[in-house]
Amino acid sequence: DILLLDEPTNHLDVRNVDWVQNYLMNLPNVTVIAVSHSASFLDTVCQNIIHLNRLKLKKYKGNLTKFIEVYPEAKGYYELKASSLKFHFPSPGFLEGVKSKNKALLKMRNVGFTYPNTTRKILTGVSIFISLVSRM
Repeated sequence: DILLLDEPTNHLDVRNVDWVQNYLMNLPNVTVIAVSHSASFLDTVCQNIIHLNRLKLKKYKGNLTKFIEVYPEAKGYYELKASSLKFHFPSPGFLEGVKSKNKALLKMRNVGFTYPNTTRKILTGVSIFISLVSRM
């Protein structure tokens, strides 16, 4: 069996990242192919690294730390400096059928959340109003 994963740890808290790592490491007879920017995740779960460079794939035995020892130029892929990142977002335009930027695109009232198979409520009484001028 082959399991393909694209950024499996994005948007997960530390506890759930640990769960995913343990799950993957304990899968019997399964090849996992994962794309991730999480150095700690790759270091923990990988036994081989396949590196794409100049349209060629090359396999390295070992985890991410071993790969960087052999190919130190790759270290920069996993270290982002906030000062080098700049984001520019365009002003939101109108959506089809929406005549006002203040008109609700999404409304929720008194919403709650409970994880499956538990009774403990994580969120209760949440209400939200989102329009084109909302910033999240």
